Amino acid sequence: MSGKFTGLITRIRKIIPSVTWHHCCIHREAIISKKIPIHLKTISDEAVKIVNFIKAKSLNSRIVEKRCKYMDSEHYQILLHSEIRWLSRGNVLSRLFELKDDVRLFLIEHKSFSLSKRMNDYSWLATLAYLSDIFTHLNALNLSLQGTHVTIFKIEDKIEAMIKNLELWNLRLSKKNYDPFPNLKNFIESTEEELLDKDSKYFRQHMGDMQRSFHDYFPVPDISRNLIRQPFEIDIHQINRLTTLEEENLVDIFTDTS
Repeated sequence: MSGKFTGLITRIRKIIPSVTWHHCCIHREAIISKKIPIHLKTISDEAVKIVNFIKAKSLNSRIVEKRCKYMDSEHYQILLHSEIRWLSRGNVLSRLFELKDDVRLFLIEHKSFSLSKRMNDYSWLATLAYLSDIFTHLNALNLSLQGTHVTIFKIEDKIEAMIKNLELWNLRLSKKNYDPFPNLKNFIESTEEELLDKDSKYFRQHMGDMQRSFHDYFPVPDISRNLIRQPFEIDIHQINRLTTLEEENLVDIFTDTS
């Protein structure tokens, strides 16, 4: 695709030398999602280990499934995580959190498992809820950047919206408003306990780090592209690549009220 002599980019540039190329725009958020504070990463990894412990033996999976059916849970199966599709971790964590009561009962019978007490730890479960919510948001972003009719403008808009949302969610979390995080909100309301300050600090740090990472991986858009998006609002003097004739033609278009 990007070969120096026969790649797609080279072939297109032979016809349109001024074309610009944007490579892998839709998967940088997967890289961003991997950069999390060590405390959150530890809990995320432990959650995956619990899932792997259950899925490692078919007997364990059947026991958990029977417990879920007995307790009338909406889902019966724990999802297996694939490191290749890293954003799938959001689905894994969400399902584990959803079935936390069933998994807790299962782990009571497996006390030799090193992580058997995690499902009774309030701070650990609150963090699991937060991670499941934030990865769900990232999954939604990833899907919105894919499709046959997605343009660079839509990608820029979606990324900008995510950056602003992270700032908004951070502010809401500081005010103990958990609306952007449904699993976390339901968990806090069901337990009738307050979120620990240290956990809130970790969550806010994570969102701040993601904001900075988005800015690093998705630089400020080229302002000259606004000529395509909003041709009647752009200042033509901000575009350096136009010839004098092109600028004059644009002026004629801007001032034509007929």
